Amino acid sequence: MLQSTLTDRFQTTIPLEVRQALNLLPRQRIAYEVRSDGSVLLRPVPHLDSLFGSLKPGRPAEATQSEKKAAREAISRSVSSKRPQ
Repeated sequence: MLQSTLTDRFQTTIPLEVRQALNLLPRQRIAYEVRSDGSVLLRPVPHLDSLFGSLKPGRPAEATQSEKKAAREAISRSVSSKRPQ
């Protein structure tokens, strides 16, 4: 089992084996999930650069923009209809 020490400022060094296993880079963000049993799951948050090109648009940009506009208008109508008069 790997261990590290928590400093007075609540900082720690992630052991080399863990950094290598998670392919962590300097200044990379890390996500923590606290589970009901008291354990914590640690996950690297991917850099935006690593996600570039992972989604391929299936439609022209104009179609996507019109869908976003229609969704915003529908949300606006829904919210305004729920407000008390």
